[in-house]
Amino acid sequence: MQQILILGIGRSTYFLLEYLNHLAAEQKIHIAAVDVQQELIEKRKAEFVHIKFIQSQVDKVSIDAYVADADLVISMLPPAFHSSVAALCLQKGKHFFTASYVSAEIKAMHAEAEKQGLLFMMECGLDPGIDHMSAMALIHSLHDKGAEITSFESFTGGLVHPSSVNPPWNYKVSWNPRNVVLAGQGTPAQYKEQGQIKYLSYKELFTQPSAWKISATDVYEGYPNRDSLSYQSLYQLGQAKTFIRGTLRYPGYCKGWNYLVQLGITDDNTVLPEDAARTGRSFLANFLPAGEDALEQKLQKEFGADVLPYMRVLGLLGDEPITPAAATAAQILQTIIEKKWKLQQDDKDRIVMIHRLGYLLNGKEHTIQSSLLVDGDDAERTAMAKTVGLPLAIAVDLFLQGKIHSRGVQVPVTAEFYKPILEKLKAFGIVFKEEDFIA
Repeated sequence: MQQILILGIGRSTYFLLEYLNHLAAEQKIHIAAVDVQQELIEKRKAEFVHIKFIQSQVDKVSIDAYVADADLVISMLPPAFHSSVAALCLQKGKHFFTASYVSAEIKAMHAEAEKQGLLFMMECGLDPGIDHMSAMALIHSLHDKGAEITSFESFTGGLVHPSSVNPPWNYKVSWNPRNVVLAGQGTPAQYKEQGQIKYLSYKELFTQPSAWKISATDVYEGYPNRDSLSYQSLYQLGQAKTFIRGTLRYPGYCKGWNYLVQLGITDDNTVLPEDAARTGRSFLANFLPAGEDALEQKLQKEFGADVLPYMRVLGLLGDEPITPAAATAAQILQTIIEKKWKLQQDDKDRIVMIHRLGYLLNGKEHTIQSSLLVDGDDAERTAMAKTVGLPLAIAVDLFLQGKIHSRGVQVPVTAEFYKPILEKLKAFGIVFKEEDFIA
């Protein structure tokens, strides 16, 4: 009997668990899932009766025996854990699957994994994952027609459903809130535009969002991801004069987030001391000049009146208590948005993905836009969980059926992966719409 081990059953795993639970019911497959949260485990036990749930720490020592008993390990842990889990799988001769990016440490395991006949399936979720697969399907279809692709733009957003927006931010958290706060930090965003390599510093990143739309009512704005250029060769688009990958938000978000960036509230380096009397107002005061003017006046002098609604709805102009613990500005901001931007039980989230490609065919310039829109069911059965978990679950299913033959560290950019996975995703409402225009 094949043994599957799932590490982590957090917010992005609901549909992964549901799919594999059905698989276990239909086939001779044993599935164990390990997580530290006992309350969540008890809930999942009642929902997915064909999976064995185990409460345990998920450090290398604690999971050693569980990995040893498995044939295939799925890591849904935070990214920092993946390298150690992958190393353990390599040591014990186990296949390794995750929705997360390939790190340098895991990339270095390719030769040994391939030698052992192991598949280390990476970047098989939403972004990365569905973005790769749908882009490559489109790119290959254009190449097959003899088209020359001159530009490639791909933007994805994990958003709230329009019925649940919260102006002026129009955003709620449907995935890792830490990543929301730290988005764009670190190295400058780099991409290619009209043949030139462009770099955007973190301070510039949210200042000039690009405009995107699927229809007259489905309108979005986007900002560049940190690293677009490394994907140009992966997508075999070295000749493209424009190549950019980015993140989508509803209009208004980038303006508000830029205020926080310029103030320094997203900084994850400077630690603020413990403050038992900390409120939103006193927290904000740390980032404004000293003086007798009220916070509102200081903000308006710096940014104009438009800044006030953004700060007000976050509670930064009021006296509501916030975490008193010593922490970085970014960590304190995270506690605020986890509360203010929490998906309520009757909220739905939305996933939007848009690819826009320019190409030459038979002497004519074309633009093709391929778009995906997926809405969640509620605050637990989210579109994020669906689009992250299902591609990974389907990849596991195909692998167990012997339909995936590649080994070593792989991402789903070849037809072996994207054709069957995209086809199976259609049954779950994950379908792209294409529109082609002649310039």
